[in-house]
Amino acid sequence: MSGSALPSGISTGMSPTDEATSRTLILSLIYRYASLAREEFDDGQITELFEADGIVQFPDGRELSPSRLGEITGTNPPKYLRHHLTTVDIQFLPDHWGRWDDVVKRQSNGRWLFKKKAIIVDGLDPNGWLITALGPAEATSDK
Repeated sequence: MSGSALPSGISTGMSPTDEATSRTLILSLIYRYASLAREEFDDGQITELFEADGIVQFPDGRELSPSRLGEITGTNPPKYLRHHLTTVDIQFLPDHWGRWDDVVKRQSNGRWLFKKKAIIVDGLDPNGWLITALGPAEATSDK
């Protein structure tokens, strides 16, 4: 999606009901990921949100299957990690901020799953967790 808007469902051949249902299910998927992706997360629950060959792409270009996400936090876990999906005026300095570029795919059973989740970092605390987990150059890479 990077930078370009997608047409509404009607212009893509979807009925308004199908579009509304799909949007709701996709938002539910994204909210569920944000809720689960914390400092102490359950690999199994996150893995269920992805296709079998789904990946998470980090700012340093590294791609991992969801079941291997613990490799990022394993030896250096963040002390506090939460994801905010709305415009929020937060009065504390977050460790890092940015966005996710997601590719989602509808499954034969109607369920939506992530095909790819790319983590784009727009800014970060130079003394924070992410920079120690990925390294200075990798944490802000646009790969």
